[in-house]
Amino acid sequence: MKQRGFTLLEVMVALGILGFIVVATHQIFQTSLRTNELSEQTIAELEGLQTTFRLMEQDFSQISRRIGRNEAGDSAEQYLIAGRNLLDSQFDGVGFVREGWRNPAYLLPRSELQAVGYRVFDDNLERIYKVYVDSLDNSEPRKHVLLNNIEEFKVTYRDNKGKWLEKWQNKELPLAVAIEITIKDMQPIKRLFLVPGSGEK
Repeated sequence: MKQRGFTLLEVMVALGILGFIVVATHQIFQTSLRTNELSEQTIAELEGLQTTFRLMEQDFSQISRRIGRNEAGDSAEQYLIAGRNLLDSQFDGVGFVREGWRNPAYLLPRSELQAVGYRVFDDNLERIYKVYVDSLDNSEPRKHVLLNNIEEFKVTYRDNKGKWLEKWQNKELPLAVAIEITIKDMQPIKRLFLVPGSGEK
């Protein structure tokens, strides 16, 4: 029996089908990679937000009625300082003294109080703090970048009359603090933090 080979047309059709399969497989692979990258990015952003709000809750829930001093030795007039561009922030900035900074048996040369603040610097949300509450030297605060690509950072304050204020100028602590963060390509995210022992005495 005489064997018959493939014709040129059959070879061209087979190559065309093979090429289509290769291109389709490559596109599926690239799409899977992009999807995986976006998923990992989204997960990282969510984890960053969870960490940020957890830190804020810990800080705001332990605010102390402690007034710190600056490099000149002058005392602040408020337990919580706040304002636009405070702490060199691009947007709102807020600072206060918190309790509960663990120092077992006082082994470290510091107290259990910590001066902390939140600001946006170079589009990054930072938690800043100093080892000593009373800043009697010119040392720069230590920084911890929490989130990137910040487009807005807004802080509002609830007073003892139930009103939300964009500025806080009272000596006493607010009843609550609301933080609204806008990250690039994301909707604004808002969280409310209660302040213990707050209100006018």
